[in-house]
Amino acid sequence: MKRHTWCTWVLSAMLLSGCGAQRDPLTQSEPAVPAAEMMQLDVQGKDADAGFSVSQYRFALELMRAVQREKRQQNVMVSPYSVVQALAMTANGAANQTRTEMENVLGNGISINDLNQYLYTWRTNQPTDDSCQLHTANGIWINETIPQIKPLFAEQTRNFYAAGMKRAAFDKQTLREINQFVKKETDDMIPEILEELDPAAVTVLVNAVGFDAKWLEPYPSDKIKDGKFNNADGSESTVQMMTGSESDYLKSEGAVGFLRYYDGPYAFAGILPPEDVTLQEWLDAQTPESLIAMIAGREECAVSATMPAFSGDTEVQLETLLPGMGMPTAFSAAADFSCLADGAMQISEVIHKTHIDVDAQGTKAAAATAVVMTRGADEVPKQEQTVRLDRPFVYMILDMHNELPVFIGTVNQL
Repeated sequence: MKRHTWCTWVLSAMLLSGCGAQRDPLTQSEPAVPAAEMMQLDVQGKDADAGFSVSQYRFALELMRAVQREKRQQNVMVSPYSVVQALAMTANGAANQTRTEMENVLGNGISINDLNQYLYTWRTNQPTDDSCQLHTANGIWINETIPQIKPLFAEQTRNFYAAGMKRAAFDKQTLREINQFVKKETDDMIPEILEELDPAAVTVLVNAVGFDAKWLEPYPSDKIKDGKFNNADGSESTVQMMTGSESDYLKSEGAVGFLRYYDGPYAFAGILPPEDVTLQEWLDAQTPESLIAMIAGREECAVSATMPAFSGDTEVQLETLLPGMGMPTAFSAAADFSCLADGAMQISEVIHKTHIDVDAQGTKAAAATAVVMTRGADEVPKQEQTVRLDRPFVYMILDMHNELPVFIGTVNQL
């Protein structure tokens, strides 16, 4: 089988659909920082290492657990990459305890300066081609009532995140600009991220990432049949089931799964927990190390893998969850964002939306995160394994170049 070598305002939008080159999405009508005060930073990246990988799997797990717990038996998908990008840009404006808490949640204690470098390399080193395209676009809107943004913050977000910056009146026109940006960068899959824009908001940062991947081997029509999916509530649904021959088998403490490759350095990981374990129980029992070990310890053998075609949307307010994950100060009157601008400000909302479509040809997905801030060698062939995702399962979309999770989700019912 042919295989690829393993080789925010704040607003963040991530998309697995139409893609292109990185670009500055904004036209500055008025410099947010006077040119004479702009700084020239020495921008260097860091390749993903064990510490960074553990930090990103840790955040992905904690975010997924919290959202699944809130959504109960609903299907859920989040993009930890999107949320980290958005909040990491924000963290460049934080100081003291606010920054420390954000560093602990986003990078497991990695400093924001180092996290900037890791995220810079991850963002700029993602390959793209005709069958597996990826793009990233960032922008920052500043309320024109803010006298001046700190030069270092402006340079860090510009250099490490390629974020354009624009001053604007936080009115209906600005709201339209934000939503149009998200709609365009997610190929219309997320047509609106904000229903309204608080005139008291001081800044919104935007990160948009796009990805559209075809399967390395699309499902042939004779391998697509109606089948039964056993829902988490005990009911059954008739759905389109797709069966393929895969080559990487996953197993860990009773859970089994497989990797299905896209035509590029990305893969879909389908994971089926033990039959007597709910998805929430399985997620709660996992550690970053256990997920990393499951992926790294994949067994090369023939796998007959069946999965449903599915699509779905998730919307969640993360400002109710992130304080419990370890960063309460950023949402309180004690927040310190003095590295962004003078004056008291805090995060008031974190809105996260995602969309996914998985079918016989490949995967398209989108995510948007809005963080609104206000003042105040060849082996011997092994026996074929079988994995059938016909009951609640967990899935991830993995950047196999770095072996890091871009999306993580659950299917509880169809």
